Amino acid sequence: MKVLIFGATGRTGQHLTTMAAARGLQVLAAGRDQARLQALQGVADAVALDLFDDQQVVSTVRALVPDVIISTVGAGPSERRMVDEDGNNAISNAAAACGVRRVLQVSSLACGDSRAYASERIIAAIGPVLEAKTRAEDHLRALDLDWTIIRPGGLTEGEPTGNGALYEDPRVHGRINRADLAEMVLKCLDAPGSIKRVLATVDRTTLPLEPADLREFQL
Repeated sequence: MKVLIFGATGRTGQHLTTMAAARGLQVLAAGRDQARLQALQGVADAVALDLFDDQQVVSTVRALVPDVIISTVGAGPSERRMVDEDGNNAISNAAAACGVRRVLQVSSLACGDSRAYASERIIAAIGPVLEAKTRAEDHLRALDLDWTIIRPGGLTEGEPTGNGALYEDPRVHGRINRADLAEMVLKCLDAPGSIKRVLATVDRTTLPLEPADLREFQL
């Protein structure tokens, strides 16, 4: 399987590239910095590009011919546009234009229907980013693709714990380290049960006591 990871040099993307290569997948990497892309281990091919150039994104997808696209992009506000929305939309559009049906997009808790359960502190801190990610989610869901949207909780660093879990419940709260997030993304990669699903992911040991009726989503 050829997997194209956008945002491959980011903190989550690096875990994804390493883990995907270790599983025997053919990893293709895309990002902004050619030097950082070349430093990635286990990558079959790497392309530096501008996500705000829609045609460049289409050309990259067409040239690499991936079976699956994973987007981990997101950098907050920029001077011109927001990559959380415009970058993700360019990736989704390129998948549709090039016939790549399987797309996984890493978003965030507090987007979409989970916003109603988010803390005021989070909304105040990154409200515009969450709104941009929500619009990107909506854009992907409107396309005729086999999409999965994964909303991690608060992101931390650390070694894999094996405690990552998926939930199809917008009330979920918690944290997850980036290595466990990468594991959850790869778990969804070829799982038919994740197609056209919006899934929250957190470290199950960080779930609050309430609500007590949360149930893990089984792929």
